[in-house]
Amino acid sequence: MYRNGHMVDENEVRVAGPPKSPSSSTLRTRHIWLTVVILCLALWVAQPFIGPIAWAAVLAIAEWPLFLRAAKRYPQRRGLLALGFTIATALFVVFPLSLVATSLAAESQNAIDWLQRAQQTGVPAPAWLSGIPLVGARITGWWQTHIGSAAAAQRLLGSANAGSVFVWARAIAGEVAKQSGLFLVTLIALVSLLARGDQIANQAHVISGRMFGPFGEDFLVRMTQAVRRTVAGTLLVSVAEGSMIGIGYAIARVPQPLLFAVATIVLALVPFGAWLAFGLAGLILIAQSHVLAGGLLIAFGVTVMTVGDNVVQPAVIGGAVELPFLLALVGAFGGLAEMGLVGLFIGPVIMVALLLIWREWTATKGLALKSALHKSGR
Repeated sequence: MYRNGHMVDENEVRVAGPPKSPSSSTLRTRHIWLTVVILCLALWVAQPFIGPIAWAAVLAIAEWPLFLRAAKRYPQRRGLLALGFTIATALFVVFPLSLVATSLAAESQNAIDWLQRAQQTGVPAPAWLSGIPLVGARITGWWQTHIGSAAAAQRLLGSANAGSVFVWARAIAGEVAKQSGLFLVTLIALVSLLARGDQIANQAHVISGRMFGPFGEDFLVRMTQAVRRTVAGTLLVSVAEGSMIGIGYAIARVPQPLLFAVATIVLALVPFGAWLAFGLAGLILIAQSHVLAGGLLIAFGVTVMTVGDNVVQPAVIGGAVELPFLLALVGAFGGLAEMGLVGLFIGPVIMVALLLIWREWTATKGLALKSALHKSGR
């Protein structure tokens, strides 16, 4: 028998047979490596949109119980329901931002007028400033040196003018336009996630069960609960805290109380952020010689935030996110630094995942130790 111009023994052909196929373990290893490579490539391609897609995933998980109720009532209109929920989400985000932008535009001319008056005549120190114990005289002296007279104010504020304010506003407008484009991506992704939520959830459960067994399925459920309760608890408590402190702004006659209230609600999402808002409002009142009103406003804000952050929010979030304060703080600030506003929700959830895996490992080690002690007769 000839093959490729050479004589080959037929017995050798029968013994050799067809080429061997790879073993199942080899195929599985190759499958895993192929999956990892494709995932890395997909993340590389989608890197500019990871933030908006993460936002959409967080919003979809948070809104899913309400969406599921509506979908059960109108099962034939899931697409329209997904679109309606997305539009409602957009309005919930856009309305406060529009309010802030309108208020800032209305106040910009006042700020420019104040800046020009300060450069021309200076800003006299408030009468009560010198009465502050221990440091009043030093603060008053610094004020007079740096802003009390026209010459001092001109040295301090000379580089600031209407043109620089315009340039600053234009830079902010450009950033707002960029973020608006990314927010549009979030809304598009949110429609898709809500409309296909059942399929995505089932596939995620199958994958987690195959990869990690019962722990993987339980882990996925706990993570979903953590995201949902973290978002709901954080948003509800922030709105409640900002609204209550906003009533305090109105009673104390803070300038632009609605603007301060919206800013307090937004900053309340960040740990200790709302303290800056009502602290600034209190200082403005004190600078206007309303010392009692400013002090009472700051005390009221401290009380509301202390009760809200330490009593109400843990009760609203519940047992799904039992994070120690240090891990919660690291998760919130670390997530904010690395991922922006969405990191405020994803960061603590990552810490919850770390805590769950830690408990799983320690529980497994504890069970193994007990089993070994039992076998040894101790």
